[in-house]
Amino acid sequence: MTVTTPSDIGLGCYVYGIVAADLVVPPDLRGVGDQLVCLAPSGDVAAVMSLVDSNVALAGRADLLAHGQVLDKIAELGPVIPVRFGSVLENREAVAGDLLEPGRERFRAMLRDLAGHAQFVVRARYDEEQVLTEVVAENPEIAQLRKLTREQPEDSSYGERVRLGELVAKALETKSAADGRAMLLEIERHVTALNVRETAGINGLLDVAVLVEDSRRAEFEQAVEGLAERFAGRARLKLIGPTAPYDFVDTEE
Repeated sequence: MTVTTPSDIGLGCYVYGIVAADLVVPPDLRGVGDQLVCLAPSGDVAAVMSLVDSNVALAGRADLLAHGQVLDKIAELGPVIPVRFGSVLENREAVAGDLLEPGRERFRAMLRDLAGHAQFVVRARYDEEQVLTEVVAENPEIAQLRKLTREQPEDSSYGERVRLGELVAKALETKSAADGRAMLLEIERHVTALNVRETAGINGLLDVAVLVEDSRRAEFEQAVEGLAERFAGRARLKLIGPTAPYDFVDTEE
């Protein structure tokens, strides 16, 4: 599909991702710098792009959000290979010659693999008060040290406080490993692929990106709802998506 746009003389081409050339971009879709988004095709693949002033640095939150919003919208329409934020090529000829043509076969294969799928992210965090109550109840030494440090001045119980912190951290690590593993065992039954990310903070329980077949989306969402019910009162689950498949592509080769 050939899309006509204003002359790009003196402007660069900001690239969001790579799609099949027959994908139809909404005519009113706008991206970085509030510019209209279009396709720059080369054979059966195309770059999702918009015009950009190559002399203006792209680093603001608004630009990053616009990049992600364009990709997520395109992902609703068909498979897309996300390109790293801030990727600007000189002109359409460079988009075709430097990006699309050298990687054509690889892009075709990646788009075939992504067809009929969407990425979701499942995040789980412990309820801090509840999980600490569990840790104290399950560990006599922690309970004893907790009582002791509450009854003694901070200066005179420094060593006990350090020990208490170490024991609590270790207990939380053991508990989160077991609970996270239980969640993953359930989630992986309903997805094509998954990528486990590092959790943030002491209450972080699980952060996993998953690739889900469109035909199994309802089944997957029900499984996540079941986990939320199973861990109710102990942990809070958050389901993010569908989004572009950021965790399941590699355009750096």
